[in-house]
Amino acid sequence: MGGVTACDTVSGTLGGVRRTVCGALLPGRWRVAVAVVAVVSAVGVLALGWWYGGERSAGTLDSVLGDPLVGFGEEYEDLLWPVTGLGTAKGLLLGVVVLAVAAVATRRRRALALAVLGPALSVGLSALVLKPLVGRTHYGDLALPSGHATSVTSMAWVLVLGFVAGGVPRARWLRAVLVVLAVLAVVGVSGAMVALERHYATDTVAGVLVATAVVGGLAVLLDRWPRRSLAGRFR
Repeated sequence: MGGVTACDTVSGTLGGVRRTVCGALLPGRWRVAVAVVAVVSAVGVLALGWWYGGERSAGTLDSVLGDPLVGFGEEYEDLLWPVTGLGTAKGLLLGVVVLAVAAVATRRRRALALAVLGPALSVGLSALVLKPLVGRTHYGDLALPSGHATSVTSMAWVLVLGFVAGGVPRARWLRAVLVVLAVLAVVGVSGAMVALERHYATDTVAGVLVATAVVGGLAVLLDRWPRRSLAGRFR
């Protein structure tokens, strides 16, 4: 069954013509929801950064969420390490290339911009700004937010907001499968990093929130900015 493609309607003075330009990332009903989620996620990152700033040990929430995973990690360590590869620099580069190629193939220029800028801004903010600013350490290494969680979540959101939300691919069941895979990737990498004692649980939560705030906010901005630009072409 076909999906709904996001489109923008722009007006021009030339002959009083109103034109519909398709290719917007988000249908109208998605934009407000994504904007709200992005803002809430940003607030969540600030709250976690303030609460755990300068800490060198696990908190109560880390113990509650992480201890069961650590036990699992001790038993299935060989299985979990490959999973973390999705959140490494190589995994991020490969994911961005795949998403960018998909955007070009489907002629979704805004999705291409999101695929390139979303992960880069998310990881850059996490590694270069937030980690040093928060100063939380895990065995001596800056830890909050988790770079692995940030990376995989940013790619997951590009897939969902850049393609699925706009009705790509057209088959609903396939879009549902992609969403499930995206969620599993985020949960898998985040959980593996905790299970292998590479991060505290709240580090990974913060990484997920950073990527959600950045990619979600960027998607909304990309949809708004081109509308004004496109409208100007018909004046």
